[in-house]
Amino acid sequence: PFSLKRSLHESDWERLILHSQYTKSLTISFDDHSQNQYEQLLSNMPSRAILPNLTSIHFRLLGGDEPPNSELIKLLLPTTVSFVEVEVPEVAEGSAEAVLDALAGVELPSLASFAIEIADFQASTRDLDSRMSQVLHTHQGIETLEINIYQYRTDEAICSAGRLPALRSLEVFSYGWEMAAGEPDIFSLPDNLFPVLHTLKLRGTPDSIKALSSRISSENLEIIDLYLEPSLDFEADSPAQNANCLLFSDRFPRLKTLVLHLQISVLEEALSPVLACRELETLRIGVGWSRTLWFSENTLARMGAAWPQLKTMDLTLFIDYHSNKYLGLTHLQVIARDFRSLVKLKVGFDATTKGNPGFKVEDAVTIADNELQELEVDWSLLDGIMERKIAHLFRAWWPKLRTVRCTEPLHFPYSYHWASVIEAFRNSNTEQTTLGGSVSHSA
Repeated sequence: PFSLKRSLHESDWERLILHSQYTKSLTISFDDHSQNQYEQLLSNMPSRAILPNLTSIHFRLLGGDEPPNSELIKLLLPTTVSFVEVEVPEVAEGSAEAVLDALAGVELPSLASFAIEIADFQASTRDLDSRMSQVLHTHQGIETLEINIYQYRTDEAICSAGRLPALRSLEVFSYGWEMAAGEPDIFSLPDNLFPVLHTLKLRGTPDSIKALSSRISSENLEIIDLYLEPSLDFEADSPAQNANCLLFSDRFPRLKTLVLHLQISVLEEALSPVLACRELETLRIGVGWSRTLWFSENTLARMGAAWPQLKTMDLTLFIDYHSNKYLGLTHLQVIARDFRSLVKLKVGFDATTKGNPGFKVEDAVTIADNELQELEVDWSLLDGIMERKIAHLFRAWWPKLRTVRCTEPLHFPYSYHWASVIEAFRNSNTEQTTLGGSVSHSA
């Protein structure tokens, strides 16, 4: 812990500054005890920045009766700083505002990344939003912005972020969006915001996410990561209500990565707008507890035809074997047939004999030009009969497959059966490596 036995003299500061030139990153915490210590320092501090080569600073604001001294904060912000993070893990009235005021009052020409995380509710929501907006207005060179807050209005800050000429990455992980979405502010944002945005990561209701996404003017958006959660009106959480939750995605034809965390009820038709994103390379879909999603064979075929460059696909469509409707081996066959560029696949499915009546492993056709190398089978069903056949099926569909994974513990249902399949591929890889090594040696 930091403590002072006496006031620092001018000679002490000279030695400290001499060594501080090597400091690149700093985390500093403020609470009542440390605030008193910092006040003792301030009276003897030099007028220039005490960390002349600092590039990264993390302010951790803990509970206290007094906010941090703004003059001290400014001394900790040399012009070399490129990353600033403000974290408020508990109630610290006025602390975030003090740091934001200091940030808005200094010139940081190198500042490229700003993050703020507030974990608890405080009353001065509008003032905080305005102060965040002022920080963004002052520092127009910001390229990466993260806003992770709880019950705070952020529409003014988001509007200012949308006008940043260099902003390429935006993350808004806000529990206050439901409150904002019920009022006109979030929907009255101007159009043509975020002109060069490349990466968008949002958490909120479908309406709030749609309201913000529809204002993006960038034609270069390549990564979208969405955490879709229901509104406070849970009765409105129905597939019909959420049918258009991804309607905005067809505005971004250059999209390469789409990640969906679904805490809402949706049907396969909700993904139809994404079919317009012909350059998609990565698709990850994960559903929340008690939610399920199912794709028909026709829909999977359409997805495969729409995304010829797709290399990574994660379809976690249910959790803990609670699905009423599983993908079967015929669905997996469509993936093998129509997703030829896939290199990594994670999918839960039913490979049991009972779940696949009439399916004959012996009729499987070899698909020589498939690129798949890694297959993860979490939450997949397998019985003893298919355990002895499934490796043959996988090798026919995916001749380049080298790794099969199941991350569930062995005591989970079906994991025991998958263990022998995983071992079969592991042994096959070992044999190939040995043969390859001996040939190389003899040559």
